[in-house]
Amino acid sequence: MSYAAYSSMMLDYTVDNIRKLNVDRDLKLAALKTKADAEAYVRGVREKIAAVFNIPQNRSVPASRCCGVVTKTDFKVEKIIYYSRENFPVTSNLYLPLTPGKHPAVILVCGHSGEGKAAAAYQLAASNLARKGYAVLVIDPIGQGERWQFIGVDGAERISGSCTKEHTILGKKLRLCGEFFGSWRAYDAICGLDYLLSRPEVDAARVGITGNSGGGTMTTVVQALDSRFTMAAPSCYVTSWQRNFENEVIVDSEQMFPGILAAGCEMGDLILAYAPRPVILLGQKQDFFDERGLRETYERAKKVYELLGAGENLQFFIGPTYHGYSIENREAMYEFFNRHAGVDADGKESPDKVVLTAEETYCVESGQVMTSLPECFTVHDIILKQVEKLKLERAALSPAALKAELKNMLHIPDCFAEPYVRMLRTLYFKQEDGFLIHSRFGIETEPGIMTTLKFIGDTAYSSFPALDELTIYLPHLDAGKEMVEKELPSGTIVAGYDCRNVGESRAITCYAVEEYNHFQTEHGQDYHYDGIGDMYNRSTVAQRVFDLLSAIEYVKRCGVKKIKLAGRGLGCVPAAIGALLCADVKGLTLYDAPESWQSMVTKPATYWPQSCMIPGILKYTDLPEIYAAVNADIVNFADEPEFE
Repeated sequence: MSYAAYSSMMLDYTVDNIRKLNVDRDLKLAALKTKADAEAYVRGVREKIAAVFNIPQNRSVPASRCCGVVTKTDFKVEKIIYYSRENFPVTSNLYLPLTPGKHPAVILVCGHSGEGKAAAAYQLAASNLARKGYAVLVIDPIGQGERWQFIGVDGAERISGSCTKEHTILGKKLRLCGEFFGSWRAYDAICGLDYLLSRPEVDAARVGITGNSGGGTMTTVVQALDSRFTMAAPSCYVTSWQRNFENEVIVDSEQMFPGILAAGCEMGDLILAYAPRPVILLGQKQDFFDERGLRETYERAKKVYELLGAGENLQFFIGPTYHGYSIENREAMYEFFNRHAGVDADGKESPDKVVLTAEETYCVESGQVMTSLPECFTVHDIILKQVEKLKLERAALSPAALKAELKNMLHIPDCFAEPYVRMLRTLYFKQEDGFLIHSRFGIETEPGIMTTLKFIGDTAYSSFPALDELTIYLPHLDAGKEMVEKELPSGTIVAGYDCRNVGESRAITCYAVEEYNHFQTEHGQDYHYDGIGDMYNRSTVAQRVFDLLSAIEYVKRCGVKKIKLAGRGLGCVPAAIGALLCADVKGLTLYDAPESWQSMVTKPATYWPQSCMIPGILKYTDLPEIYAAVNADIVNFADEPEFE
């Protein structure tokens, strides 16, 4: 009984918004005429980026230890564990030349390979740099290499063996606590730089950073956050967010930076944060990170570099192959770093490809710090402490104060204008005893967003009726289907309401191969559009509550006298918040409701999608307080959502 009338809506809406942002940004860049203009622009984007990531500044050299050394003919590898947080180990390999003296240095951050620092491409990049005279620290990311986070964890079978799935679960948990997984990743790398610069072999005046894919992301981010780098070479990441959105490229949890689009920044602003620092942008001709976006980003950033008098410091290189740190891209990086570090060596890779076995790269014998270091904290362990602290510190809010807090967090306006409404085609579904009629009303809650309100029964409505009482039902996935198949409140007229990306407007883009992919453990369309919303500081919950309040305004103006709400599963969260924020709502019934946001955090592996979560909400309240404030009639709770 579903009908995907607006399945391309979320894609079109997203593309329209990012294009408008880039028109405004291009006007700002075009207005830069002098070196002082360019310097002011650089300072502005640097401050905006620093605010997004909020990296602690009061650091010292992290505690560390060497767990062994592997010596080859012309370089050696020290196995280093350093601690970026209390009892939170970062496993790494430090490649060092065998020649004495101070050496230029490089941080190498790994992409989304389960092997982490043991992956052959990263080993080859590090060993060839060491042979050319560099000290290179290769870092295992969280959930990769020796830092898998869900080994033996109950309920984690669906994410076992996938680093990006681990990242998605951790990203959701941190989000509820007001933190960002990308900041954790960046902080690990910055603490690695603190460690690297403490080594007597390192020349602090010549320090670069490089990485591919997810490591290209971290290269781009970390160099935008730290003034100590003197050069950077991100590979297979830099394009533009406009190209990513247009091409439906779904990215990892740390790659969707909260508030960055609300600040008016595009991806190229990360490159400009410390302009005119030497940077080479590396891409691939057949990469899913569109090489056209890389060229466009380069051309826009080049103007700023030229105004700063150092146009030659920004370069780009497009390799001939597919996504990956290919030999062509590695050699372009060697040549660029040699030039800017003053290293008298060629940019070619040694034909003698020395690659250590995985076991040779291990800092701990088992190859996993979780099982080898009993004092080791996982991200989940740290989050558990944090969420308990937030609960203790959280002030009890009156219903009025809770309403004000949520209204502010979700950016809900004080009043709503009557939305533009379409009388949509009535749908008739043949039944054994006649037809089931879907009377449909399209509510345009904002430009580009069409939501649907519908009656289901044996009567067709061409205009919305003035009723004494109406219950608006927010479904788990699809109002049309659920109003037929699920038990709904009796004794009143019910209208199903599909908010954005639900039911009739559910996106079927982003390789959504399943009928519903809200509960994919990584990279589903629901996750994708929610992450983009975060980049605008407008979570999916905020957007759906806005839709609901617009629909309530519409039915009020049609003459409905008494309004109640009902929700199921994912629909419970916007329904409960809508009931709190709207004084016209006189009752709320919830089915299969999530028990609390805190339970989503404390459960080792939660499969509630992040589209039902509000960033930072656990600093202020939790679902039970919202339910209590509106006297919700909760029929039952759901420990995990249904997957169909």
